[in-house]
Amino acid sequence: GGEPPPVILISIDTLRADHLSSYGYGKIRTPHLDLFGRGGTLFARVDAQIPLTLPSHTSLFTSTFPFQNGVEENGERVPPGVVTLASVLKSHGYKTAAFLGSDFLDKRYGLDQGFDVYDSPFEHEAGAPPHPYAASLRRDGALVLRAARQWLDSNHGQRVFAFVHLYDLHTPYTLPVEAARAHGISRYDAQLEYIDQVLGRFQQALEESGWWQKSLVVLLSDHGEGLGEHRESDHGFFIYESTLWVPLILHWPAGGTSYPAVAPLPAGLIDVAPTILDFLRLSAPRSFAGASLLGSIKAGEAGGPRAAPAGCIFPAAVALT
Repeated sequence: GGEPPPVILISIDTLRADHLSSYGYGKIRTPHLDLFGRGGTLFARVDAQIPLTLPSHTSLFTSTFPFQNGVEENGERVPPGVVTLASVLKSHGYKTAAFLGSDFLDKRYGLDQGFDVYDSPFEHEAGAPPHPYAASLRRDGALVLRAARQWLDSNHGQRVFAFVHLYDLHTPYTLPVEAARAHGISRYDAQLEYIDQVLGRFQQALEESGWWQKSLVVLLSDHGEGLGEHRESDHGFFIYESTLWVPLILHWPAGGTSYPAVAPLPAGLIDVAPTILDFLRLSAPRSFAGASLLGSIKAGEAGGPRAAPAGCIFPAAVALT
């Protein structure tokens, strides 16, 4: 019983699971991101269904595979009228808001369905294809999180669903080369340290304002990054673990069922929306292809979801995002 908890979903674009210290990485520490798993559950083997920003987020929100929803490249449109996690929560009385770090998820691509507020303040030429390197088409994570905090502050005591998308880990990196060189780490890791700091401040603000204790907070990524492995520097062409293996960490609201700290079973991003709904005791729509992970993490290894297939249709020439 009781009031269903608020849901805060944070997507860190282009974050490889194996660069977080909670997943065993040793070259840098990510203490604030690790905090999200304290008293929560870290999912050790989650794969994206496709290593591209818009298609992966579409799979996440609709719990369908790219071949089902038809969004297999950036710049395509999410079909109108599709059932999303946001539209389901809205129908159950949640106030819904999204705060975007990149034009790749701009409202003109249709992922705004189900959101009361969809904050994507990007300047683009009408009809022009997205260009990931334009500074006007991305927003610093600190600004994204500030907008999210302001909205949360103005909706205290409400049943809310907030989606936050951070794009700072995507090339081209915004931190100067010296920031990485001074510490003897890669530019990717230097950007990740920055994200760790801004999300640490956000987490602290959630705690001070009482949201943290009562919310289901979901931290994940849409895809990883090649970083030179398999001769792929970025992502979108190959489907190796470097670009498919993503973190998934669930921070549970205080005082509920206790779940194990680590869930070892393989799963996919399409399983996230059904898991959230299951936790809220809401039934998943028939269109969802994913499965809730709650039963399997309680049961440990027994039964449990299957590994979710992934794919990519991309020629290298357009592998920009």
